[in-house]
Amino acid sequence: MALGSEMSKKRRSTFGLRLGQLADLFAIAAKVHASTGADCADERLASRLRNQLMEVIPGNSLLFPAASDIPENEQCDVSSLTGQSLQDILLSPKVGIEQLQVVKEAGKRLTVTSTSEAERAVATTIYHAAIARCLVHHSKKISQHPYDKLDESFALLMEKKWMIDELVELFSQARIICRSKRSKK
Repeated sequence: MALGSEMSKKRRSTFGLRLGQLADLFAIAAKVHASTGADCADERLASRLRNQLMEVIPGNSLLFPAASDIPENEQCDVSSLTGQSLQDILLSPKVGIEQLQVVKEAGKRLTVTSTSEAERAVATTIYHAAIARCLVHHSKKISQHPYDKLDESFALLMEKKWMIDELVELFSQARIICRSKRSKK
């Protein structure tokens, strides 16, 4: 009798589901959990990007590369960036090529020194946003990458669920320029 009652307890604890049905249920739950986790990660990355873009650049910031990292004819006074947010710099048509070059180099440096995937993703976004802004508002390419590679990078960034709308629009405009430059070759 003890064996029979033990079996019926086991069956009741699975609500009468067979092993295959339980496996299917666990698989569905795992997929839901994985997609929810990805959504949360996307939300955290979007928040991290927004926070980085909203930060005001302090004076004497170590974020920016030494002047020797930037070609002499493209150097600017880094202090001209002080007091502005990265969003102001990356989304304003008034920002000069030299300032965008500085931000691009800073983004490049951050991609190398970042300790997490999230930090690298944000740094890569800043790097490409500076290149895109310069293409869109100054018709100048501040990258050694060919137009087809830039177009591809902008497209990949646009597809990220965590990308903010303003940068999606900027990357979209830059892709149009990249395609037109590429077709002239």
